[in-house]
Amino acid sequence: MLPPVRRAMAADGDVAPRKAYVELTTACNLDCPMCLRRAFEEPGGQMPMATFRRVVEQCAELPGLATLSFGGYGEPLAHPLFAEFLALAKGARFQVEAVSNGLLLTPERMEELLELRLDKLIVSLDGVTGDASQNLHAGTFPEVAERLREFHRRRLARRAARPEVAIEFVATKRNIGELPALVRLAPHLGLTGVVVTNLVPHTPELAGEVLYEQWATPARRHLATPWDPTVELPLMDARSEASAVVERLRATGARLWINGADVSGAGPRCRFVAEGRLAIRWDGAVSPCLPLLHSHTYYFRDKAKRIRRYALGNVNDARLRETWDGAEYRTFRARVREFAFAPCIECGGCDLRRDNEEDCFGDDFPRCGECLWAAGIVQCP
Repeated sequence: MLPPVRRAMAADGDVAPRKAYVELTTACNLDCPMCLRRAFEEPGGQMPMATFRRVVEQCAELPGLATLSFGGYGEPLAHPLFAEFLALAKGARFQVEAVSNGLLLTPERMEELLELRLDKLIVSLDGVTGDASQNLHAGTFPEVAERLREFHRRRLARRAARPEVAIEFVATKRNIGELPALVRLAPHLGLTGVVVTNLVPHTPELAGEVLYEQWATPARRHLATPWDPTVELPLMDARSEASAVVERLRATGARLWINGADVSGAGPRCRFVAEGRLAIRWDGAVSPCLPLLHSHTYYFRDKAKRIRRYALGNVNDARLRETWDGAEYRTFRARVREFAFAPCIECGGCDLRRDNEEDCFGDDFPRCGECLWAAGIVQCP
């Protein structure tokens, strides 16, 4: 039986926590031009063993929390205690994922991941060439691909179903054409999935590389009306005459359904809140999502926007369950589920867009009206 507070919130549409993103370190063996680490406003660091033990112990106290994702904004394999952390998390019966650039996937590390039963490895790739000018990971593909091939061979030799291996692809104007070639390599690299997300630019130069400049692209709040009806389509051949027609409808912002599925992204939706996710920074600070883990600046529609980080507690000071069930966190989740923020993603003509401190509705910090994640533009594995 759920405890009283959790049962009451479940009746209101709240969900139990299911996944925690754990930032083991902000250090990385690469310095990619698109990385948020370049825009940090506070010092970075790496998680001490004592803090990680508290993370595992306190996550185990949250009913329903089944997955720890080692990621955040650093390279988890660069942490000197990565193997010990993985062993502790698996010993506590968590499913464990790791997001990596793949370059530290040495033969020794491969054996550790197999022995310790990592559940999923997500490797960041954004192209299938070694040309650094064509992708954002400094032309690392040839080396990473060879490591993935070797890892695939070792898994086959062991007949190991885990870890599952997937790719995170950061899409830009310069590399989107390489996505089909990457998908075709899946059998050779042992890939079971490709998560495509958009670039979040932290410099004016990178802002020109994004694929979401049109106002009709983000998920928007609107109901079907005689002036903006819902268009329900059946399944049709992708290479038929229908393809250009569907694209024209999408370009005008029409609300499209195909075979009963909404493909227009109508209505902002925060997956972190809707799916019971939270984020824990390297120092133990607890945030409701990855975008609010660090203070930083990004660019959207040619304007800079500063995001002030938002922490609701720290595992070193208070129990994670107390933080999750606390009034402030419950109130925040209710606000995000309702998404009664100013429609900044649809407007864009106000100086209040410069940060997440305030908006024209006068709501409390943080304001999420221009969240690229809730708008369906950016997604995390």
